[in-house]
Amino acid sequence: MQSDNLLKKIKAASGKKGFSFIIVGIVAAVVLLLLPAGDKEAAESASEDARALTSAEYCALLEQKAERLIYELPEVKSCSVFITLESGYSYIYATDQHINETDQGKQTDKTIVLADGENGELPLVIEEKMPKIAGVAVVCGKASYETQYRIIELMCALFDIKSNRISVQT
Repeated sequence: MQSDNLLKKIKAASGKKGFSFIIVGIVAAVVLLLLPAGDKEAAESASEDARALTSAEYCALLEQKAERLIYELPEVKSCSVFITLESGYSYIYATDQHINETDQGKQTDKTIVLADGENGELPLVIEEKMPKIAGVAVVCGKASYETQYRIIELMCALFDIKSNRISVQT
């Protein structure tokens, strides 16, 4: 009986303006709910691959990307990019901090929080800082002064370093 009343209400509403939009919205919501959420394992493995890079591999990757960007300039026919790093990866670990007040003042005890991992207990990483770039050297055959200036501007913007840390040679 209730289903008959519901069907009558739907038939009555179907003549009203905007009803078709409601039906389309409901169908779209059902379809979206039935679709898979995506491959979480692939996303996790991609982020693990990025974390697995050594400083040297990270530096080589940056050099390749910088070279590809420089090759986009119209006058550039050949170039090589060399990057030096100021430091390697740095990590900030979660800590458990206890402050003990004594007659001599405050004493702070910090211990690194450990989490269960595949290889046993590992420190819990809060933040990973990428290696800092110390300088960039670009060797670019037969580039005009204007192109050299463009390359310096590109490297400044790309790596967020000052122009005095970039050398472009022809």
